[in-house]
Amino acid sequence: SSRVGSVSSVRAIAARLAPRRSPPGSSGLAFAMKRPHPGNEGLLPKSGTKVYYWPATGKAQTIRLLLADANVEWEDVVFETEMAVYSSQDSLPTIARTDAYRKFCDACREKGGNSTTNTPMLELDGKFYTQSHAIYKLVARKSGLYPAGADEAYVVDNILAHVEDARWPCYNALIGKVDKETFLGTLLPNHLGNLERLLGGSDFFVPGTFSLADILVFDLLHNFYLAQVPGACEKYPNLKRLYKSVGERQHIKAYLESDKCKKINKFVKLE
Repeated sequence: SSRVGSVSSVRAIAARLAPRRSPPGSSGLAFAMKRPHPGNEGLLPKSGTKVYYWPATGKAQTIRLLLADANVEWEDVVFETEMAVYSSQDSLPTIARTDAYRKFCDACREKGGNSTTNTPMLELDGKFYTQSHAIYKLVARKSGLYPAGADEAYVVDNILAHVEDARWPCYNALIGKVDKETFLGTLLPNHLGNLERLLGGSDFFVPGTFSLADILVFDLLHNFYLAQVPGACEKYPNLKRLYKSVGERQHIKAYLESDKCKKINKFVKLE
């Protein structure tokens, strides 16, 4: 099937990329700090950056994590809502009908130029960027986290596609479109199992090199699966190892502990 072929292709490419291992007795930090395209570091402005989105994690949180890891300050431009974004099956559509949300979308359309919502939207140096996947790659390139090599770039793009597929079951479980039994028994193990196999025993998805792929999967785990199912990684030791490694990066850890992050609405535990 296409999924099996995808897994096999990524693992084959990863094997050709000759994984680097930390020497015995080494903390491995030097390896964790390697970036796929280090010449691009420092291309992001240190001020004036804005992220336009719901006051929630969702598709914008990968952007925020990328900016945090690059030690870039940004402003979250959101709309006001009295209802917690992920609080119930009806919260998302209810909020989407409010005047505050409609006015926010109108303002974003004016800036982004698209007839759709334009969110998440990123503002850099007064220029507006739309479409979440394109933004992830843009910020990753500007911060040295997107590979220059075709094989390595394929690995990152493949993980991006896997993460996009894996987000939807979480949304569907939230709104009641998928029952909890199906989510826990089929969807969660299918998607996390794919990522577990793709990572294998490597330190990162691009072996020896921290990249956008690792931030994408950290975001998927932290803000979707572990938020809804605490302990979701217990059967997936490779993902658990990666999650710990990314979560301990200096600027990501500082952001996760900040008031700025804490006030953003997050998925809640499935009942």
